[in-house]
Amino acid sequence: MNSLGKRLAVGVNLSDIFFRYSQDMTSRVPSVNEAYAIFGLRAEDGLTAAKRKFRDLVKTLHPDVTPATPDTLSRLANAVAAMRLLEESIPACMDVEVSASQARDGLTRTLRAGNRRVLVRIPAGTRDGDIVNIVGEENAAVTIHVIAASAAELAPSEPLDFGPLDDFIDEFSRPSANTRFAGWIRKAQNAA
Repeated sequence: MNSLGKRLAVGVNLSDIFFRYSQDMTSRVPSVNEAYAIFGLRAEDGLTAAKRKFRDLVKTLHPDVTPATPDTLSRLANAVAAMRLLEESIPACMDVEVSASQARDGLTRTLRAGNRRVLVRIPAGTRDGDIVNIVGEENAAVTIHVIAASAAELAPSEPLDFGPLDDFIDEFSRPSANTRFAGWIRKAQNAA
């Protein structure tokens, strides 16, 4: 019986052993390409394919399924490290184009970063070349590129006429006669 088997027979916790093999996981997988290679994939295959392979690999290497040997625990730790690296590898900087009116008024935009969606709040008065942080991502930013404005966008905007919208709301949100009658009946029943 090897030393790992003796420790397991004595009653050492599997999580302690896995912790030993998973320490300093970032040094186990130094690059994104190597992380994909651990799953037998190329970087072009994408994060979704890597997640699928990761789940399959964990199902076969997990200590509840496979005996906990140094080799299986090391392979499992490498897979976990690779998955963490892939999930955290959001581009450090992205570019986004906005129109002059959007830059003037400000907006919130959802962008794709790999297989994740990120939220960017572009404040009013943003100028070409400004850098805005991605919401919730400390190490990622977006460079704003303002595209040329058309003559219509440069003209001062007229106040919007909400009259038709107000008419629509009044017409379709006003309770019908039957609804008003039912409310009157309910009030009478509750008062009794």
